[in-house]
Amino acid sequence: MMNSDLERKVAQLLIVGVSGPQLSSEEKKSLNKLAPGGVILFKRNYQNINQVVSLCNDIQAAIIPHSYKGWATWMGVDHEGGRVQRFGEPFTKIPPAKTCGDLNSPKTTFELGFIMAKELHAVGVRLNFAPVADVPRDMNAPALGDRAYSLDPEIVSNLVSATVRGLQKGGVMAVAKHFPGHGPANVDSHSELPKCHLTKDQLEACDWMPFRRAIRARCNGIMTAHILNTALDSERPATLSKKIIRNYLRNELRFKGLVFSDDMEMGAIVNDYGIDDACLMAVEAGCDHVLICQNFDAAMSAHERLVKAFEGGLLPLSYLDEALERISNFKNEYIGQYKDSTPDFAEAVLGKPDFQAVAEAIREKRIVENGPSTIALKVNE
Repeated sequence: MMNSDLERKVAQLLIVGVSGPQLSSEEKKSLNKLAPGGVILFKRNYQNINQVVSLCNDIQAAIIPHSYKGWATWMGVDHEGGRVQRFGEPFTKIPPAKTCGDLNSPKTTFELGFIMAKELHAVGVRLNFAPVADVPRDMNAPALGDRAYSLDPEIVSNLVSATVRGLQKGGVMAVAKHFPGHGPANVDSHSELPKCHLTKDQLEACDWMPFRRAIRARCNGIMTAHILNTALDSERPATLSKKIIRNYLRNELRFKGLVFSDDMEMGAIVNDYGIDDACLMAVEAGCDHVLICQNFDAAMSAHERLVKAFEGGLLPLSYLDEALERISNFKNEYIGQYKDSTPDFAEAVLGKPDFQAVAEAIREKRIVENGPSTIALKVNE
């Protein structure tokens, strides 16, 4: 158990992964001890409805009694559609973003966002690391491919804001990614650090347009890119850059929501920085949450380093207080007083025929006029 208020507060900044479809007794102890602000789920964590509902409830039960002020933890997932959809059947099979881009119907894409939210919400997930707001220069670029909506920033902007509105109307926080734009990079940051030499004017004219529109659509989350934008900050990648997060994203684009780092265990970061140092730099730069998705020991170590940095004055406590205020507001909005999800309710929601019909329409390039968001969901009444 965390023995000080500061330790519990700092733990809210961490989002961690767990290893499988059930919590081991060791993991329960680790979650009791750390009580992190969030847990991200992957394919390794999904088998079926009963199992994933139990897993989400078990994670909350392990964390809430030990967390700062008894806050629930974020349950998050990358649920973009296409090749990045961690949960299989009976979840609706979501088409990739590019298929939505080919149809180019904000109304239909809004419905798809709403469907994703309703299904995630039903199993206990309140945070979706989507949509991808990057504008690629080539649809075959390694990191993005069909995860991006289009090469046209106008289409990307319209569909990103539609997805954001759909997700958040359905009760799940959207996290648009990856600021300040992964589109110009032709290197995958999972393995190494991409470099971008575009000027600020070029980025503003194209890559920032979808983020501006997402912010205007009241998007509550934005994820940073592990990318070195030499015109914005010649020394530090965006995730670790105060100039990019505090100056550009917060001050210029006036983003008031939560800033999430991309996974701190990716090659773009660990090749050049230790995880502990990188997490400290990310929080200093302005990240409210840092993601350590694979290694729980690494999360414990980063937590210890951050606690010492706040204790010793290396990081100002005002940074922690500001992050906690934002986290508290959004957890209240999206989770509130946590109630266990039930398999029966999830069963009634997942893969409903009208949900499937929207996904099918997008694959067949048909616009949906009246989707599930306009029809009262009987199971919710």
